[in-house]
Amino acid sequence: MTSPLQGEDRRFDSAPAHHSRRKQKMLGQNFLIDSNISKKIVDLAEISEGEKILEIGPGRGALTELLFSKGDLIAVEKDKWLAVVLKQKFRESAEIIEDDILTWDVPPIDVIVANLPYSISSPILFRLFNYEWNRAILMFQEEFANRLVAKPGSKIYGRLSVMANHFASTKKLFKVSKTAFQPQPKIHSQVVKLVRREPDYDLDDFDTFEKVVRSIFTHRRKKIRNCIRLTFPEIDVQNLKYMDLRAENLNPSEIAELSNLIFALKSE
Repeated sequence: MTSPLQGEDRRFDSAPAHHSRRKQKMLGQNFLIDSNISKKIVDLAEISEGEKILEIGPGRGALTELLFSKGDLIAVEKDKWLAVVLKQKFRESAEIIEDDILTWDVPPIDVIVANLPYSISSPILFRLFNYEWNRAILMFQEEFANRLVAKPGSKIYGRLSVMANHFASTKKLFKVSKTAFQPQPKIHSQVVKLVRREPDYDLDDFDTFEKVVRSIFTHRRKKIRNCIRLTFPEIDVQNLKYMDLRAENLNPSEIAELSNLIFALKSE
């Protein structure tokens, strides 16, 4: 079933030559056209009256059409032509901002809803962690979503899993077929729920933690002892915990513990 905007509003289809399918591909634009999926995403956001909502990359407005009546909606669209049409259609009901989410300063938000461009999902997600929000319902490429929610011991558990876990709990909600989009991507998508919360461990230094995570998962086939020696050559690893394990064997709190030990040694 297609979005109402596809049949009732042809302004999105009257884009000038510069808004070609080639440009859509360059921008990673895959427009959601299945209204059942749109409704399911918005319902799962569980938006309460008066909440502040951020939509990233509204595109042709399939989600915008359902979100504007739920709360105080801000929709940020990078594409100039789409932003113009969205402003015309939703000028009385939502704040449409023509800007790039990778440079735009996000105000305090209750809930974020978005079908994110596959090519920049990671930069967008980690930039959002710099701002204040409560929960997010986000659609990602399936492979990215699987890595995002992966647990220790899994072959796809990695840097993305650990760093996202530092900022939020993550849960896959449902799979979306590639046929729900126009143009169709080559792969399926997953909708993921993220809820902001404090990690269940204390960190003495975030930069060291981030550096440890990057090191042990960049060289994930090596034992942790060898990764730490490569990244922190000044550190004596002999008495550190977990040295004979590999990255996939450590949960986030254990990685945090190792990070704190390394930071203490660096600070001596």
